[in-house]
Amino acid sequence: MNTDQLFLRPLSQEDIPTIFSLTSDPEVARYMRFSTHTSRQEAEDLYREYTTFGNYGYLICRKDTLAPVGVAALKKEENDGASRSMSVFLYPRFWNQGYSTEVVRHLTDIARQEHFSCLKAYVVQDNTGSCRVLEKNGFLVQEILHFPDLPSGLCIFTRQL
Repeated sequence: MNTDQLFLRPLSQEDIPTIFSLTSDPEVARYMRFSTHTSRQEAEDLYREYTTFGNYGYLICRKDTLAPVGVAALKKEENDGASRSMSVFLYPRFWNQGYSTEVVRHLTDIARQEHFSCLKAYVVQDNTGSCRVLEKNGFLVQEILHFPDLPSGLCIFTRQL
């Protein structure tokens, strides 16, 4: 699966070290819905979450160098088999290069091809870059949840397909 600058391929067990190198980076985990991973087991658990039960997990690579850029996933929403939630996280050195926009566009196309009715993304409100990427791709804020450990809020973005 190709975008302009990237290709996405299904995650494999050989990608677990790459997943761990991403999820153990505090800069990456700062805006994720999980704490910074401290063990490979946590990355293995995330790999299983992203690749089982009707979920789609992808390794994102640059076309020109084949270097891993990040990980993306489309995951089943609880109690709604027709919707998927989307996760995208990249190495910080690849931020602000248009890669997230390409990946979100591509995941939206995949969700449409799979005949899902709705795509969601959960984004920490302080993550203005990801919020802008979603808005550029036609997502709207449906709701903002507030938690004691997340005072800025968690935005739920949706896009009907």
